[in-house]
Amino acid sequence: MTIEIKQLVKLSDNLEIIQGPDGSFASKLISLKEFSSGEVLATLGKECRTTHIKAYTSVQFLEESDNKEEAQLAHFELGSELVFINHSCEPNVAFHLPDGLKGLEEGRWCLKALSNIQEGVALTFAYFSTEWDMAQPFVCQCGSKSCLGEILGAKYLSQELLDRYFINDHIKRLKQKQKTSNLAEHVLPS
Repeated sequence: MTIEIKQLVKLSDNLEIIQGPDGSFASKLISLKEFSSGEVLATLGKECRTTHIKAYTSVQFLEESDNKEEAQLAHFELGSELVFINHSCEPNVAFHLPDGLKGLEEGRWCLKALSNIQEGVALTFAYFSTEWDMAQPFVCQCGSKSCLGEILGAKYLSQELLDRYFINDHIKRLKQKQKTSNLAEHVLPS
């Protein structure tokens, strides 16, 4: 699937898409200026469309229902250049998605720097900070010293490992539910 860049909402003049070869998933989003740790790079808004479909262009913001008849709109399509932020096991940004749709409506959803970011650096986030069970698991190629290997979603990671990262509240709730119901299927060690 090719993303039509001209159809995306531009959220920031401080970010630029660098396209990789078609079909390679090698495109990226880079910073055009320095950002300090904790700084908001972009605020999410009307470009976000809720969906029940898990895709590489969407981000999870609520717990999903296991009952297909009660399927929630638990994901949203980014609809902006932020779709080009790749995964890293040592991320430099995080999507902060407090309070479900209410947080979006109140303008509190944002992309925030987790560390100081230099100009020209590719933006990366930990996919499991928003995703419980990935629709398209993949072998990570971030190359970091703390690389986790296969990325499946937070469901498959230990609480101890998740505690090392910024994790959104819906993932924390799902992890607590998993712990209390003893449904840890394939939890990877720390």
